[in-house]
Amino acid sequence: MNMRRVATVVGLLLFLLQISQMSFFSPQALAAFPAQDMNFTLEGKITEKSAGKLTVSSGENMIFHVLYNDKTEIKKKDGSPGTPQDLHTGLKISVAGDLAESGEITAAKIEIEG
Repeated sequence: MNMRRVATVVGLLLFLLQISQMSFFSPQALAAFPAQDMNFTLEGKITEKSAGKLTVSSGENMIFHVLYNDKTEIKKKDGSPGTPQDLHTGLKISVAGDLAESGEITAAKIEIEG
């Protein structure tokens, strides 16, 4: 596991530890986190796809929900621009975006790795 992935996993675990110690849906719990999102990166395989949403498995027994829209930059393996139609189940991708309080990742960039 590379150091970037370790740092990302450690950050996510710290975030999950914080929310596990409070009632997640209470106003106090939501007020404990800043209104702005957090930068987040993820590598994994698409296990499900629906309009505007991907389910991605990191291969470490962790599943993430990735939201994408017309502002999301999609790049193919060769570096050329991609489209949502290029995304399909079984495809390995790298995602950079914001981790919301809900646990969903809003993708700013999706790179197709294979």
